[in-house]
Amino acid sequence: MTRLISIFILVLIATHVSAQNLDEIIKFIKDNPQRASIVLIENNKEVLNFSGNQLMPVASVAKTIIAIEFANQVTDKKIDADQNIAISELNKYYIPFTDGGAQTEWMKSIKKKKEDSVSLLQIAQGMIRFSSNANTEYLEDLLGLANINRNIKTLKLQKHNPYYYFTAGALMTCLKPENIDEEEWAVRLGAMPMDEYRKRCKTNHIKLKTDSAFIKTFSFKKLSLRLQKIWSDRLVASTAADYVKIMQKINSRTYFKSRTQGVLDQIMEWPMVYPGNQAAFKHLGQKGGSTAFIATDAFYVTDKSEAKLSCAFFFNNLTEKENEMIKRNFGNFEASIITDSVFRQRLITLLK
Repeated sequence: MTRLISIFILVLIATHVSAQNLDEIIKFIKDNPQRASIVLIENNKEVLNFSGNQLMPVASVAKTIIAIEFANQVTDKKIDADQNIAISELNKYYIPFTDGGAQTEWMKSIKKKKEDSVSLLQIAQGMIRFSSNANTEYLEDLLGLANINRNIKTLKLQKHNPYYYFTAGALMTCLKPENIDEEEWAVRLGAMPMDEYRKRCKTNHIKLKTDSAFIKTFSFKKLSLRLQKIWSDRLVASTAADYVKIMQKINSRTYFKSRTQGVLDQIMEWPMVYPGNQAAFKHLGQKGGSTAFIATDAFYVTDKSEAKLSCAFFFNNLTEKENEMIKRNFGNFEASIITDSVFRQRLITLLK
C-alpha cells in the first residue's frame, strides 16, 4: 500500500527549475478544478484561490492538527514532552508495507533501536518530518480524538472532516469476510456509511493496541488498487483554504500561546535543520502527504526581511501517470513558490 508520506522540503535556495515541467503542473491545475486546488497568502493577503473550497482527502497533511493539539496539551501540562515512551508501544501500531519505510528512517535519524525508548516530542517530530503512521496512531490515542477534533472548531475551519484512527483505517481494506469475493467486499466497503467506517476503525485500533496477533490479519497481497482507492477516498478531508489558514496562524507567531508556538516550531520547522534554509529564512514549516491517488502539501515561510508566505495545494483522483508527473515536479513547484516572486506572480496570473 502506498503510504501516507510526507513530501520533503530540502534545501530550497539555488534550486534549478525546468519551466516546461512547471508549466505542465500549472496546466494540470488549471484544467482540473475538481481534482486540484491551491491557495496562497502573502503577508496576510490572499493572492490566489483556485478551487480553494473544494473538499478533498488531505492524507498526512491532516497530521498538522494533531501536532497543534500536542503543543496545546504540553502548554496546559496535560502531557510532558520529555516523557519517555518505549518504542514497543509505538510498534503496536506499526503495519509493515504501509509507510514506505517511514518508521525505520525515523528511528535511524534518532539512532534508536526497537528495544529503546523515545520522548513524546520525538514521537511528534517523527509524525511530521517522517510521516510515521504508527506515531500518529499512538498520539491520537494519547491526546484523544475528541480533543483533536475540537481544534476544527477552535481554528474556525469551514470544511474539515472529523478525525479517526489513521493506521487502523488501512486495515479496513483487508478485513474481507471469507465468504465473499473482492468485488462484493469493495462494493460493501464503498457503500459503508462514514460513521460506521469510523467505528470499525476504532475497533481495529483497540485490537492493535491489545492483541499482538491481530496484525497478522493484514495481508499486503489483498490490497488491490481498487481497495486502496476506497481507503484513500475515505481519508480525512478538508480544503486548501482551511489548511492555508492553519499555516498562516502558525506563521503569524501571535495566534498561539508562546509555549504552544515554541513546541510547534520544534515539530513543524524540521526543514530548518538544513544550513541553506537557515541562511535564507527565519521560519519554514511544512507537512505533505500522498497515496497512490493523492498528493498534498501545506507550508509556511518567513524570510529574513519578515515577509510571510503561506500556501496549501492539493491533488486528488490522480491516474498513475498524473501522479508520477506531479511527484516528479512537486519539489520544484514548491521551491519555486517559496523562492521565486516572478514565478508566484505568473502562477497567480495563469490561475485567475
